[in-house]
Amino acid sequence: MTIFEVETWKVKHGKEEEHKLALRNWLNWVRVHKELFPEWKSLRYFTKTIAGGETDRHIMIWEYENLAAFEQYKTRRKDYDGPYAEYKKVDPYHMDLFDHSSMTVEVWKDLERDIWIE
Repeated sequence: MTIFEVETWKVKHGKEEEHKLALRNWLNWVRVHKELFPEWKSLRYFTKTIAGGETDRHIMIWEYENLAAFEQYKTRRKDYDGPYAEYKKVDPYHMDLFDHSSMTVEVWKDLERDIWIE
């Protein structure tokens, strides 16, 4: 069953432009190195708008085939060894751009996908 890893965060005050550039650079790096992420079925990026105090919260959603694929990826990348050392260098998470106290990470599973309207 497909699962989604949903991570949310707020950008540190005054770091908005740096964050934007870093996210674009990271997404481009990931696209070029897609072979390092075979478990990712998709990756989507959003910001909340018209959401009161949650306005401008950033949301990244990774789609995995199942929980085993999610765990396989996380285990392989956990110490940032090998090619993941380069990944860590471009990951905005490690660039002092996020308000880490605002971060959330959840894992969702889809329901009733056979009746989704797409």
